[in-house]
Amino acid sequence: MATASLRLAKAPRERLAAAGRCTGVQLAATPGSVRAPSVVAQHADALVLMLLGLPTAAVDWQIAITWALPAWIPAVAACLVGALIVATLARPQTKAFATAAVVALLYALPVVGGILRWHLVASPRALIGDGAYQTQLAGAFLLNGTDPYGADYGRAGLAAAPWGESFPSPALHHLVTWPGQFLFPLPLQVVSRLVFGWWDERVFLLLAAVAVWLLLGALFPGTPGRLAAVALFLVPGHSLLAVLGDNDLPVVALLLAALLAAQYRRFLLMGLLLGCAIATKQHALLAVPLIVIWAGVRGADARTIVRAGAAGTAVIAAFIVPFLLWDAAAFFRDTVVFLVGGGTDTYPINGFGLSAMLLSSGVIHGARDAFPFALLEIAAAGAAWAVGWRWLRRGVPVSDVLILLGLVFTTVLFVSRYFHDTHLLLGVELTLAGLASRGWRPA
Repeated sequence: MATASLRLAKAPRERLAAAGRCTGVQLAATPGSVRAPSVVAQHADALVLMLLGLPTAAVDWQIAITWALPAWIPAVAACLVGALIVATLARPQTKAFATAAVVALLYALPVVGGILRWHLVASPRALIGDGAYQTQLAGAFLLNGTDPYGADYGRAGLAAAPWGESFPSPALHHLVTWPGQFLFPLPLQVVSRLVFGWWDERVFLLLAAVAVWLLLGALFPGTPGRLAAVALFLVPGHSLLAVLGDNDLPVVALLLAALLAAQYRRFLLMGLLLGCAIATKQHALLAVPLIVIWAGVRGADARTIVRAGAAGTAVIAAFIVPFLLWDAAAFFRDTVVFLVGGGTDTYPINGFGLSAMLLSSGVIHGARDAFPFALLEIAAAGAAWAVGWRWLRRGVPVSDVLILLGLVFTTVLFVSRYFHDTHLLLGVELTLAGLASRGWRPA
């Protein structure tokens, strides 16, 4: 009788436990069932800020010394950076603000200083890089009714820009980028000239930097996005190049926007944005196959991709055709022959890539000699795209697309006719951004 009562008492509990197991409902969680995040995960923002921010602060300090600024200015900035990093440790709820403020101090503030210094301090040299200066001069030529392709940038003032090579700057007589580079900032250039009487291309580049920050946050919400942005902007030396003008930021923003569109299955928008990126800088073509592969992973079929490709092609044509009709010979001479041809009207081999190695070893005899770099670039790009095809179709996160973008840019540009610090930065910043965003839970 007692045994029967005990069996009846146990039965409801057994049935309830079985029901819990069948439906997957956990009736009572054990205290150790939820694993606490590691110390590294809890303080990831502070660790990355220290790892990348401190070397960048050292570079910025040298910039301040070069500009002969009073010592208290960089000292105050350094104290603010330290206080903000401590705030990320002491008050986790301030991580988003503190991280953005550190990047603003270490990246944006030197750029603003460069802008003000150029326009307020008399100097025989233009305190802006030749790439950014040429872009704003191209816009000025266009506003004055002159074709930017084939124009004489030396007489327009570009000869005063800093140039550290033994040969004259190729930018004095050739505009190698496609029209989007100077057409996108043109409305701001017009407004600035009307209101203030001057324009500085780095203003637009700072806006592009803000767009990159926001796009990374949209691609990787929470902690991963912040870490990706810190890794991209605080690569040691990035602020030094940004002071002169980081001309790759607009195309990076457009590529990130296209990747975001693919991530959210807005494939037609993706095609339009890729067209804008290519029309801005030709090497954006290298990113197209990887982003298209990702679009396929996200569900785009062949018909959808063809439609997106047609939209992108139409955008490119809208940018380029007017300049072909204006002076096709000048356009091809600046953007094609000058980059891949041979003879006196060719970009001279320089930098620290494969071309410089071949020149110094005697394989190539002259800096302007013809060499099949285009074939090497095609082979390198094909190999990178093949790796991307196999890798991205394995169900990897979107951060791997950024890593592959960085690798394909670095690989292909390394075997091109010239490989500069800006090319290395483009590859490294994308790769680090992808690596920094991997493996973190959104927070």
